[in-house]
Amino acid sequence: MSARAVRIAEVRAEELLTELLRSQGWDLRKPPNGEMLRQQEYKDYPHLLEILRGISKSGGTGDGKPEAFLIDRETFQPLAVIEVKSDINALDKAIKEVTEIYGRACINAGYSPLAVALAGTSENDFAVRVFKWMETEWLPITYETHPISWIPNRVDTEHLLSPGVPCEIRPSVPPPEVLAARADEINRLLRESGIKDEFRPGAVGAIMLSLWQSKGNIRKDPEHILIDINEACRKAFWAAKKADLAASLRVDEANDALAIKARRIVTILERLNVTVLTAEHDYLGQLYETFFRYTGGNTIGQYFTPRHIAAMMADLCEIGKDDIVLDPACGTGGFLVAAMNRVLQEEKLSRSQIIKLVQKGLLGFDKEPVTAALCVANMILRGDGSTGVTRGDCFTSKKYPIGEATTVLMNPPFPHKKTDTPPERFVDRALDGLRHHGRMAVIVPRSLLNKKEMRTWRAKILSKHTLNAVIVLPDELFQPYASSTTAILLITKGVPQNHNRPVFFVRIENDGFRLRKNVRLERPGSQIPEILASYKYAKTIPGLCATAEIAPGEEWSPGAYIPAKPLEPSEILEEAQALVRSKASLVVKYAPQFRAFHDALSTGKIIPQDFRLYVNNRSSVLGSPGSIGHSFEIHYGQKELETKDSLSEGMVIVISSSGAENGCYGFFDFDWVISPPIVTAPRTGSIGHAHVQEWPCGVTSDCLVLVPRPGIAIELLYVAAAVIRRERWRFDYSRKLTPERIAGFPLPASESLLKRIRDQIASVKQIEKIALKAPL
Repeated sequence: MSARAVRIAEVRAEELLTELLRSQGWDLRKPPNGEMLRQQEYKDYPHLLEILRGISKSGGTGDGKPEAFLIDRETFQPLAVIEVKSDINALDKAIKEVTEIYGRACINAGYSPLAVALAGTSENDFAVRVFKWMETEWLPITYETHPISWIPNRVDTEHLLSPGVPCEIRPSVPPPEVLAARADEINRLLRESGIKDEFRPGAVGAIMLSLWQSKGNIRKDPEHILIDINEACRKAFWAAKKADLAASLRVDEANDALAIKARRIVTILERLNVTVLTAEHDYLGQLYETFFRYTGGNTIGQYFTPRHIAAMMADLCEIGKDDIVLDPACGTGGFLVAAMNRVLQEEKLSRSQIIKLVQKGLLGFDKEPVTAALCVANMILRGDGSTGVTRGDCFTSKKYPIGEATTVLMNPPFPHKKTDTPPERFVDRALDGLRHHGRMAVIVPRSLLNKKEMRTWRAKILSKHTLNAVIVLPDELFQPYASSTTAILLITKGVPQNHNRPVFFVRIENDGFRLRKNVRLERPGSQIPEILASYKYAKTIPGLCATAEIAPGEEWSPGAYIPAKPLEPSEILEEAQALVRSKASLVVKYAPQFRAFHDALSTGKIIPQDFRLYVNNRSSVLGSPGSIGHSFEIHYGQKELETKDSLSEGMVIVISSSGAENGCYGFFDFDWVISPPIVTAPRTGSIGHAHVQEWPCGVTSDCLVLVPRPGIAIELLYVAAAVIRRERWRFDYSRKLTPERIAGFPLPASESLLKRIRDQIASVKQIEKIALKAPL
């Protein structure tokens, strides 16, 4: 082989290493920002140079240079040493060098990293072996007694390096950002192959299942790759006795563009360990969920429940090995997998017991053929696929189990059209499938909790069954896939609601994830463990959960029952700062209008009036000391502004339910002007986005007006607005703000807090003065 060919092979081997590490979430930048050092970068790390001094693999006197080190970015200690060969037949040589030369040198220097040998290139076959030093010898890292074929991720590496930990590990699901990047590339390849959005999930599912079924043994040339994918898929469904779905998950063998690009898709999925899936790993579901956002999933009406929420619902229902779990709208099987995972965590089951559990204990229905096939594939990866998953409509299928299931876990498809099946019908049908005293956890639109039109349905549920809990989920839970506000209902079948028995109400603010660049990434402080414990002991925690008795006609919204939590000063200051800036930016943006308004006020052309005189025949809700209702009169806005269509342009600022620009709707010719300062809080539109108004204004009837009682400082108006904004999760179009609903909110008023807000207000006053060119 020529020197140029050798160099090309070496570059491709290096590219392979890069891809394998990225697939496992390693940060390939130099420490301290990243976790990888290549040969040319060792010179800046004296402790590594000392390890490698005089250990040339050629036997000479020079220093050794393994391909790379994986480094702890804080301590700079080596976590793994890596040697790479471009020829797959040189794997034994790579193993010998990385263990006997580089690895032993690390051990002699007092370090004990993993030793990784890689042979092959990104275009051809390759092999990986990983070893751990076990006191006297290097032993291979194994998975089910076989040497692993991947480089462990950071978490697994640190676990393996812990004292006393054996050399056996299981594959880990890659980080969300890694899955998102791979899904992005796969989607691009399918798009370039001319595959429409709605057919892409099926294509990916077929390739994934074929790789698992064949253990990666499919021909990868364009002439055979699509044929082999379909054949392996068919075999998997036939073996699972699901021949009716075998044609639902396939690729188009006549698609020449896909025949060329499928090799890269196969490569990506192989890097994600699809060929080594086992019962406890829901790769198909997680990869499909990540991929789903690119596929126009609403075309099949699916909302895929995040795995940690499905797991929480399985925990709330306390699913055990003897339960029969039903999902009448199973999608790709996430709830069935969650039920099985809980049993596996609670019980030590053999492989045959797992297969029996999958066969007998998991029942699912989905009428969409591709989705049903994806669900069966999910079950195939966990047992033998001979499951109770049925392609069929739960409302009409003769196989639907009436009164057989002990537990229902479900997230029914939410309607997009008036002709779509409403979610309450799915709840009723799920109850049909339950035994007496069976348990159900179901995700529903939040509107079901308080919509007046659903009052009869809610009363009917309580007349026949017990509502155990209502859990409001984070607003961003289904983003970026869908934008839905949702809640979980926990119901026990066949026991009418005892109205003296309290219902457990919860609002989850932090589920352990946050949305960043359309990917939900982990964040600390998940409330789920606390919620599970609080549900068990019926605890009340302000701002999080509470128990309350309910009557048939009452709403089910947790916002009506969970007491407000006093805000931390930092939370109030954050909101107050945004409110102060919002008011100042409005003045700066509309400086000419405010200047004219200021002149009209100064000359008496416009005379503001005390809003209390306007509403002197109305009573205001009183609150206890330390609450909003104690410091403010709370009223509805001006009836004269119930409609804004007849307004003509003028000098008076009008505040409406707009959430932008301090609530400003515009400047109009309107002569009933309210004296400031007041707080305005929209009841519709941008519900709960309260603002402080320090200029005379008109306020539309779709807002509440908070008028400070005598002696209330301006700073406390900003506190009140901040509190309302932080509590706006309680309200929506079905549950609007009312004076009664906000009067009891706690109103922190320490002198140190008020002083800091006073300083914030003063800091922008000068900006407003400059904009107006006149004293305020």
